[in-house]
Amino acid sequence: MKKILLASSSKSFLQRNKNLLTRENFQLFTANSGAEALQLHKGHLFDLILADLHLNDMGGDELCSLLRSEKADVAVILFCYDKLDEHERVARCGADAKIIRPIQPEQMIETIGSLLDMQLTRTKRAIFKVRVLSKKGTMEFYCVSLDISITGILLETGNHLDIGDRIICQFTLPGSSRIEAEADVVRSIKTPDLFKYGVQFVGLPLSSRREIECYVASVRR
Repeated sequence: MKKILLASSSKSFLQRNKNLLTRENFQLFTANSGAEALQLHKGHLFDLILADLHLNDMGGDELCSLLRSEKADVAVILFCYDKLDEHERVARCGADAKIIRPIQPEQMIETIGSLLDMQLTRTKRAIFKVRVLSKKGTMEFYCVSLDISITGILLETGNHLDIGDRIICQFTLPGSSRIEAEADVVRSIKTPDLFKYGVQFVGLPLSSRREIECYVASVRR
């Protein structure tokens, strides 16, 4: 059973979402502050931490940054409002995903499920360095891929994207045909000169999935 920590300074928020997540058969813990969340994680090593961007003692983004600086192997989802400054805070701290308030229960469960599935397949990734043509709306730009799995691809580019953006990726695997896939930006890391984006494939065709599986298996032998 997956261990999840829900962190918020609001007792009503904790209770409301605790009831929802308990019904989904997760082993759930709660924290009232960022400091308590960090302490609990040291003892339990959670699979996923969901935190409010507005905690009493620190921002959820600061909590996420501290976890990343400690190289904690845990997925982080932040709850925020649909405001530009809050989107930017989530993007800067390296959170894996965000959920916009007011929270839609179905969206939250879907986001949690996607991230936990990505954790299960995280070890089945392979180095993959090619140019990837990416499209967001009418904008086209090139990225360089760093690794790939059946769930997504890690991209590096100078172009700015936000967590939650939907893009189209076009690339070619060695010895296979060109792949085109829709993908959502689920993680963003800012380096001095570039951005690194973890993007999750959406509705990847079975044929493309099999080609990626074969490539990852061949590289990881």
